[in-house]
Amino acid sequence: MIRGLLILLLCQFAGEIIARASGIPVPGGVIGMLILFAGLVIRRGVPADLDQVSQVVLKPLTLYFVPASVGIMTMGPLLAQEGLRIGLVMVLSTLIPLLLCGYGLDRWLRARGAA
Repeated sequence: MIRGLLILLLCQFAGEIIARASGIPVPGGVIGMLILFAGLVIRRGVPADLDQVSQVVLKPLTLYFVPASVGIMTMGPLLAQEGLRIGLVMVLSTLIPLLLCGYGLDRWLRARGAA
């Protein structure tokens, strides 16, 4: 389990170093997740220690959203004024990538099946 936690922390750390050194406007945690994903793809599987730590970390996942929820509640006046626009942007920013990914996957699968 310690090994799995170390893998997660090292990916996070590497992501933070890359983000700060390169100056790109992407959070280090996102870069760390990409590093972890690349490692898992190359390895073609998830180590048992990492799987075990992931299960422990993901169990209280809903608690991780409490600070964001409290932040939203404190923005009542802004939501009353701009709530419709914010909601529209949220729906469109979810729907458009979903449709584009579905379309791309459909085309890729058809091309793969035809080959």
